[in-house]
Amino acid sequence: MKTCHAAIPILVLALLVNPALAQDGEQSNEPGPWVQKVGVELMFNQGFYTTNWQGDEKTSGSLTATLGHTAQKQLARPLRFEHDMELAFGEQATRQEDDTWDVSKSEDKIRLDELLRFTLGFWVDPLASVQLKSQFFSTDTSDKMHWLNPLQLLETVGVGRRFFDREARTLTSELGAAARQLWDVTAEPDQVADAGVSWITAFRSILGSPNAEYKTRLTLYKPLVAFQTGGELGTLPEVDWENAVSARFTKALSGKLYVQMLYDDKTDETPRLKQTLGLGLSLAWPSGEES
Repeated sequence: MKTCHAAIPILVLALLVNPALAQDGEQSNEPGPWVQKVGVELMFNQGFYTTNWQGDEKTSGSLTATLGHTAQKQLARPLRFEHDMELAFGEQATRQEDDTWDVSKSEDKIRLDELLRFTLGFWVDPLASVQLKSQFFSTDTSDKMHWLNPLQLLETVGVGRRFFDREARTLTSELGAAARQLWDVTAEPDQVADAGVSWITAFRSILGSPNAEYKTRLTLYKPLVAFQTGGELGTLPEVDWENAVSARFTKALSGKLYVQMLYDDKTDETPRLKQTLGLGLSLAWPSGEES
């Protein structure tokens, strides 16, 4: 296992310093206008079973709304600002045996990434970033509602590389030292603080047509130091791997397959998986031009 741990940073460093990967798409460092994109999705999933259906399946339906916003601007020749936000919320209604409906939350996500990239012309760019993750609300065992809970902040200082940056595909990667704070009023302890190493890689590519797209985002975080007594560090890095395949059938109608894998050996020794498949409305409004 120690050999595996040692191989991870070696592979990361090899990826960052491989000259062959830098030849696909360079951005201009000249100051320019804001480049923004706003996207809205409204996805619906539905399943129907008659009351005399033999089995445990139940009629259900879910509706999920997602708002995404990205923005970037070359503030000066050596400084670039990048912003990425995703808000999602959904509810699911399931018909019970007595013909009543049970409503539960099917999606709840708040993610905000703010990054300053120092474009100095090096192989990798020094950077500083802040990431916020939360939910709109959570409930405790007594069904009491807690807004913006849990809430996590991750501050990172390190280096990054934009390997590809074209309309058809993009690939970015960031590696650095990180500090994390987590607040959760429904957990014990309700505050956790640690520091370690963070690695975030994001890839996007069209799939044969501009109307079909694949996106993936891999986040690894390995806490090395806990700032509270008895804090658990875990053995392996924490993993958050998101994958999405989307296809636009008309200007507004689209479908989306989303798969997320979470792993934290302090929570569970096996990975946790989430998969959704939906059909609904999808609109996007780009503005500005790449600088």
